[in-house]
Amino acid sequence: MAAALAAMTTLAGPVGAAAPASETARVPRSASPLEWERCGGGFQCATLTVPGAYADPGAGDVPIAVTRRPADDPDSRVGSLVVNYGGPGDAGTETIRFAADSMPPEIRRRFDIVSFDPRGTGRSRPVDCVDDETFERAWSEDPTPNGLDELPDFYDGTSSGVDLVAECIANHGDWLARVGTRNVARDLDRLREALGDPKLNFLGYSYGTVIGAVYAQEFPQRIRSMVLDSAVDLSASMARQQLDNAAGFEAALDEFLADCAPRKSCAFRSDGDPMQALEELRGRFESGSKIAGNDDREVGVSEFYTALLTALYSPSDWSFLADALHRAAVDDDGSGLQILSDIYAGRRDDGTYTNLQEVIGVVVCDDQPEPVPSFDEFRASYAELTRDYPFFGAVLGGSPLGCDPRLPAPHADEVLGDVQAPGAPPVLVIGTTKDPATPYAGAQDLQDRIAGSRLVTVDGTRHGSYATGNTCVDGIVDRYLIALRVPKTDPRCSSS
Repeated sequence: MAAALAAMTTLAGPVGAAAPASETARVPRSASPLEWERCGGGFQCATLTVPGAYADPGAGDVPIAVTRRPADDPDSRVGSLVVNYGGPGDAGTETIRFAADSMPPEIRRRFDIVSFDPRGTGRSRPVDCVDDETFERAWSEDPTPNGLDELPDFYDGTSSGVDLVAECIANHGDWLARVGTRNVARDLDRLREALGDPKLNFLGYSYGTVIGAVYAQEFPQRIRSMVLDSAVDLSASMARQQLDNAAGFEAALDEFLADCAPRKSCAFRSDGDPMQALEELRGRFESGSKIAGNDDREVGVSEFYTALLTALYSPSDWSFLADALHRAAVDDDGSGLQILSDIYAGRRDDGTYTNLQEVIGVVVCDDQPEPVPSFDEFRASYAELTRDYPFFGAVLGGSPLGCDPRLPAPHADEVLGDVQAPGAPPVLVIGTTKDPATPYAGAQDLQDRIAGSRLVTVDGTRHGSYATGNTCVDGIVDRYLIALRVPKTDPRCSSS
C-alpha cells in the first residue's frame, strides 16, 4: 500500500478496555420493509435507512445500499443469508454480483443471498476523500523507504504528495467518527428487521468476522446462524498484527516459490531459481524502473508489491502470478501485475475506484483509536521487520501504525473494546492454519470469545475457505446453515 494511503493506519486490532453498555436504546429499533427493485443480472436492489449516530438521535439518517439474489427455490426458502466480504470497506453490493454464484448450490436454492455496503463504503455515504486521478497517483508512489535516511519523511507523511487525512477531514468532518464496526453491527440488525427475518443468518469473511462478533455481543438472541471465516485476531495489537502479516505473507511467498521451482509448467520457474529472478525484478522496480501496463498506464514498484500481496492470499492465484512475473521479467509486460494490483486497489473496469483503500484506516481508527508511536518506536519496528522479513518487512512497516490525531474521535459507545459474546447460540468459526492475512490464532481467539462456538480448522495456505470449492468445509457449513446441525467436535479439513 502506498505511503499516503497507509497514513491513518494499515492494520486492525482491538483496544483493551471494555466498551460501555450499549446506548442503542436511545434510538427506536424499527425498520421499514425494504422496497426491492430489479437491478440487472437477476439481482434486486433497495435502500435501508439507519441513524447516522445511534448515540445521537439528532444526527440525521444515512442510506445503506442493499442487494440480494433471491433464492432459486422460494418454496423451500430458509431465509436471508447476509454476507460481508471483508475489508473493512468492501462494497458488498458490488462484490455479491460476482461472488454469489460461488455459493454452494443448495445455499443458493434455500437462501436469499444478501449483501450491503457498510456505512462509509460503496453507496452508503462513502468516505471518498480524493478524486480517482489523485488516488491513482498516490497508489503508484513507492511504498518503501530507500534507506534509513528516508524514515523521517515516511513517519511524518511528507514522502507522499497527498495528505489523505487532511483531504478526508475536509470532505467528511465528523462523519469519519461514525463508520466504526459497532455502528455497522447495529445497522446489520436494522437490515435483519427490514428483511423480515426474526433472526439473522450471517456469513462474514475476514473483517466481516469482526462485524459478526460485535453483533453476537450486542444482539446474541437475534442470531439463527453465523459463520465467521478467516477471523481477525481481536486480542492482537496493531503491532502484533503487523508482525503477523509480515510473517504470513513472507511464508506464503516462500511456499509459492518452492512450489514453482521444481515444476517446468510454472511460468516463473527461472531455471529452478525463481527467488533469484524475483530479487532481480524487485531490484529493477526499486531502482525506479517502470514497464508498460494496460491502457497506456505504467507499472512500478508499488504495483509490483501489491500484485504479490494480492496473489498470495490464495494458491488458486499462484499460476496467474507466475505468468505475470514472467512477462514482467522477460517481456517488460506489466499487464498481469497491473491486473492484480488493480484488484487490491479497488479499480473498476471503467477506470474509477471504489473507496475501499480510503476508508480502511478510518474504520480501524474508529474501532481502535490508538496513538501514533514515537519516531524511535517506529524506527525500531521498521528495523525489526526488515531484518526478519526481508521481502515484505519494508512494505508493511514503511508507515507508522496508530491513528492520526487530526481524525475526529468516535463516541465512547462506538469504540470496539473487548468483544465477548457469552449469550450467543452456537457459531461456526473457520480458520486456516497458514492464512497469510489473518493468522489461525485469530480463529482460536474468536472461538474463546463466542461461548459454545465450533472451530473448523483448514490445513493450508489461503485466506477464506467457505464457498471456494472445499467440499469438506462446504458440507459442514451447509448443514449448519440449512438445518442448524452443529458439529459435536471441532472439525478439521484439508485444503482444497
